[in-house]
Amino acid sequence: MNARLLWLGTALLSNALLMSCIKRTQDTAPPAAAAAHVQQPVKAGGVSTAPPATLPEGVTIKDKYRDFFPVGVAVGQKHLDDASVREIITTHFNRLTAENAMKFGELAPREGGYNWKEADAIAQFARDHQMAMTGHTLVWHRQAPGWLFTGLEPKNPQSIETLKTRLKAHIDTIIPRYADVVDNWDVVNVAISDDSRQAYRDESEGSRFFGIFGNEEYVYWASKFAPDAYEKHAPGSAAGKLYYNDYNVNLKLDRILPLLDAVKKRGAPVDGIGMQMHIRLDWPSIEELDRTMQGIIDAGYKIKVSELDVSLYNDYPGGKFKAAPAVDFTPELAEAQAKRYADLFALFRKHAEHVTSVTLWGVSDESTWLDNEPVPGRNNHPLLFDDQHRPKAAARAILEL
Repeated sequence: MNARLLWLGTALLSNALLMSCIKRTQDTAPPAAAAAHVQQPVKAGGVSTAPPATLPEGVTIKDKYRDFFPVGVAVGQKHLDDASVREIITTHFNRLTAENAMKFGELAPREGGYNWKEADAIAQFARDHQMAMTGHTLVWHRQAPGWLFTGLEPKNPQSIETLKTRLKAHIDTIIPRYADVVDNWDVVNVAISDDSRQAYRDESEGSRFFGIFGNEEYVYWASKFAPDAYEKHAPGSAAGKLYYNDYNVNLKLDRILPLLDAVKKRGAPVDGIGMQMHIRLDWPSIEELDRTMQGIIDAGYKIKVSELDVSLYNDYPGGKFKAAPAVDFTPELAEAQAKRYADLFALFRKHAEHVTSVTLWGVSDESTWLDNEPVPGRNNHPLLFDDQHRPKAAARAILEL
């Protein structure tokens, strides 16, 4: 969960990353941005002129899809503090993901000094409303605390052991605390390179985990420490499900599957793949997503749609970053987005036997990371409810399937 460089792109891309993006064709996607914790700027432009939608009477999203899969939403304390947003959450969703509060850097900004307040509040809200949670995330190169790497040297055996010890201590601390409400974890988030010419995200792409280890070995150790923590907490009990999570999985699956197969061959469990699904109105196609989901299923993994939103903007025409100007969210765009969401949920239902959950990355357009990335202050309208917390045509469309 979640700055995720999506085909949306980001103004913060490194020169090396930009070069790899430029080489891509218009039919592929440059790196998606991971939804990191960012300050929300004052929105400029891109106002909504679309009227709210009328939902089918007596039908909620969670009830509509109860026989297919749970439908969740990513939240923070700001959502729990707003009565209107809380009503949307409790009415339409039956699982939660902490948008930022369970990320390593948010929980442990200082070594040995945990900040549990927001994560605990979200977990308690889930318990109070009989919701399960997704744990997001144990290992991610973004939002990892600086102290985690203090004093460590690349490819130094002692440094590697120190990093393993620190990582294990964190996993051993967080998993038991939420074991009663978190039924699955994003163990490792975004380890595959945005450059299709190489397998793994290395230090040039911001991964100090890769830089210290000198390879992708950290993925195995995190995947081992997580089930070990469950076993230590409750010996012999069924552990929570453990996922690898990434964006643009349709572009990365040929590199994701060998990584996970190698981890499993060494004895660490991997139950499934989280497809973040930060996508656009026009990309990727349903056919491409269908092929990707079938590839995951054929490889023996479950699928979690972990961070769904649908952006209005294409910031990489021809493969090179060019910020698209803000556009108003017109009734016509609202209907195009509604069709997109309907097509997506029809696809998820097609594979429902293998889809363990679908989670929207935010409750309403009022508060979405896409208003800040890749263009700060550009108003996006990617979710099912609008800036005033009213249902949009997209919400209506998935209820009328």
